[in-house]
Amino acid sequence: MKRTGKKLLCAMVALLLVAVVPMGAMAVWFNPFKDVTVDDWYYEAVEYVNTQGLFNGTGTNEFSPNASMTRGMFVTVLGKAAKMDTSAYGTSQFKDVPGDAYYAPYVTWAAEVGVVNGTSPTTFSPNNSITREDMATMLYKYARAYGYDTSYDEANLLDYPDTGKISSYAQVPMAWAVTQGVLAGSDGYLNPKGYATRAETAQIFYNSRNVFSTKVEDPTLDRVWVVDVPGHYETVERQELVEVTVGEEGHWEEAFRTHWVYRCNQCGYIAETTEEINAHQDANFDWNTMTGTCWSYTMVSSEPEYTGEYYWVVDVPGHTEYHWQTVTEEVWVEEVGHWEYR
Repeated sequence: MKRTGKKLLCAMVALLLVAVVPMGAMAVWFNPFKDVTVDDWYYEAVEYVNTQGLFNGTGTNEFSPNASMTRGMFVTVLGKAAKMDTSAYGTSQFKDVPGDAYYAPYVTWAAEVGVVNGTSPTTFSPNNSITREDMATMLYKYARAYGYDTSYDEANLLDYPDTGKISSYAQVPMAWAVTQGVLAGSDGYLNPKGYATRAETAQIFYNSRNVFSTKVEDPTLDRVWVVDVPGHYETVERQELVEVTVGEEGHWEEAFRTHWVYRCNQCGYIAETTEEINAHQDANFDWNTMTGTCWSYTMVSSEPEYTGEYYWVVDVPGHTEYHWQTVTEEVWVEEVGHWEYR
């Protein structure tokens, strides 16, 4: 009887503990990373992305918070947030994305749903560090593709002195990221072309958890596509190796031309056409007596005629070298917009 009483007492105490201790306090995160401490500003963000299965470590017990985030890593995290089925996506359209790379299905998914365009029609540059404005652009396109809130206020960018450094294609995504609290400045600057670390990326996903928790798309509402930045051509400059000729000497000469004419063999008369030379010979031939002074002609080259043009004559040949030159070209920038619900 005594043993039974003790067992009942222990059970009651256990039930009381369950009733008193809050559920949130029971879900304790056992931090596996030795380079992430509770005093770090990104501790909660790392906890969030790790418990949500978005981020893994870079090695045994290491998160590498200060390491750069690559484009391949970022798309992988975004795909995990979308809970996309990796088996549903095959070979990527980008030549620099190997089929066996861990990020390959995520890149294919992101391209198909319109989250990424690549750094060119055939390249994705998965190992390049990702910029803050490119992260904002991918997150904005992800929100647009999956029906999350894409509202923004461009006036929010005016608080940052480096707003002018934002690329044209990233203006709206950056305004959206700042408006939604997804992206915050660092020391008062947005640093749009700065590279993000893994810790900063974890913080961005932590900041966006509310935006991506509720969809705003409602089938009962009409939605209208609003163009924020029309598609347009931009003139850009780039450096290009151009083959040039060095050391050549020469001079310009006047250009002349000749053409075929018809010359009378008897009197030397020159005609431009066969009709004209035949008329000349008929005029100088008596068909009644079958005699005349002109009765045959020959095709000859006309006298040289000046064309008003010049051509280059090489006196001393030079040699070719490759020099860097600045060239300009027109680049098409895709349209940027958003859906509005009415």
